[in-house]
Amino acid sequence: MDEPDTHSLEGWIYSDLLEELPTPLPRSLTNIKREIAEKKWAEAWKWAGGQTSKKKYRMPKGQRPDGMVAGSAKRLAARFYQLKTGHARTGEYLHGAKNRPTAQCWWCLHPRQMREHLLKGCLKWRKQQKVLWKEVWKETEKGRGRLKAHKLFAEPGTSQAVLDFLSSTYIVKTVPVVEEGTENEASEWEPRERAELEAEQRVEEPDMEGAGEAGGEHQLFLPTPPFMVSAQAE
Repeated sequence: MDEPDTHSLEGWIYSDLLEELPTPLPRSLTNIKREIAEKKWAEAWKWAGGQTSKKKYRMPKGQRPDGMVAGSAKRLAARFYQLKTGHARTGEYLHGAKNRPTAQCWWCLHPRQMREHLLKGCLKWRKQQKVLWKEVWKETEKGRGRLKAHKLFAEPGTSQAVLDFLSSTYIVKTVPVVEEGTENEASEWEPRERAELEAEQRVEEPDMEGAGEAGGEHQLFLPTPPFMVSAQAE
């Protein structure tokens, strides 16, 4: 390297700068990155300190967890919150997740097993539903026709009734295995046919009770048809 020309003014200035500037020590790339990161974190903490206050955060009363559900069994509380958030293992949810071929109810073969159906209309759990909505009426003076499923979980005082209903049923607790080659029987059901079936069941139940009281026991076998009698005689 050629020495600067000290006879000119520019040469004198350049030589003075070489004497004043310290020679930097060699640094690795990791050391440089660490220094940059520390400066960024220092600036971030300084900014965050100006955005927050010393007051403690207090959860609103409306967002506090329900003590009734929190004090119940862990598995029961899990089923409660799954139904409340709409992430329970219902037929419609599993069908949407492509874990079942159809959304039909495996309890009563209804075309769509939804949260609303399990809490109100499933024929398998009619007795438990009757007890559930009786307790809900005591707390809210609202029946199943006025309360949707999502509003049921939001009503204060209904948690115990829902927990008792879940503990007495297998809803969103067990899911049957789908056999290969099975057809969707519920896809052929129409609302009109379903209404007729429910009406027939309501009519048959009193008749069976009356027959049991009159005869002491139910008739196990039906009378032999006339054509079978004639065939046996021959």
